Amino acid sequence: GINAEYMGMSHKLANKNTLALYRRLLQTMMKSFEGDFTMFHRCRIEARKEILKNKEETDELKIQQLIFRGEEIRDFLETNIMQGNLQENGHYKLKVRSAHSMGASVKPPVDFDKL
Repeated sequence: GINAEYMGMSHKLANKNTLALYRRLLQTMMKSFEGDFTMFHRCRIEARKEILKNKEETDELKIQQLIFRGEEIRDFLETNIMQGNLQENGHYKLKVRSAHSMGASVKPPVDFDKL
């Protein structure tokens, strides 16, 4: 009946929202781990594993909570993960993106060896 039809539509919407979240996570991971295939691959596998672990969930509130948690993780990756490359002098050069500033102005790095 109508209730079963509604549940089917609700489940399709949940799947669509979950797929959209997964795509956003992948895009963020590609930016966050640019040039580091190993970290990108490990992170992608973990994200996929978590999403698949909950694929049978039908409770709309629980699905919304899971998607919200996924968005929090995506936001954390975007604003807190910063790549660093080891330089010949033993220091790391960080790849700072605008997302890292979180609204604050990003100041140039301080070279503590010159202080």
